[in-house]
Amino acid sequence: MRCFLAIELPKDVQEELVRIQALLPESKMKLVEQENLHLTLKFLGELSDFQVNKVKGALSNVKFEKFKASLGQLGVFPSQSFVRVVWVSMEPSEKVKELHHLIDMALEKEKFHSDRAFESHITLARIKFIKNKEEFIKKLKEIKVKPVEFGVEKFVLMKSTLTEKGPIYEKIKEYILH
Repeated sequence: MRCFLAIELPKDVQEELVRIQALLPESKMKLVEQENLHLTLKFLGELSDFQVNKVKGALSNVKFEKFKASLGQLGVFPSQSFVRVVWVSMEPSEKVKELHHLIDMALEKEKFHSDRAFESHITLARIKFIKNKEEFIKKLKEIKVKPVEFGVEKFVLMKSTLTEKGPIYEKIKEYILH
């Protein structure tokens, strides 16, 4: 099964992200559905049931305090000259990076590779084609993100099933922060 670790977002945060999606400059793109908006902490890829159980066990040892977060800035991957993903950062990014690092350390013990570069972000859209890149970036920079604040009290192990209509996410296990 295809798995990842995520921070789920409350409805008011998702609604702000949907508002931003509606303001994105014109391009051929696939928007992330409101109910699928989340912050990915780590993509694990295809896992067997045995590997999923290893992950569950390793993550039960992760201890981290709950924290307040808010939406940050709009950004793009991989670069402004070659836009494939539009995203919003989550602040404070240091807290998210600390949690990501603890998760990486716990999973390394179970022979999962650590991520080289981690950028705290929430994917809004996957871009297929942009007619005018300069205009797209200019309009993107004009969009103001409301710094909606929310509490991060858990992270989740998710299963992702790819379908023709898009991915279907299913919660496997929650990990409560203290």
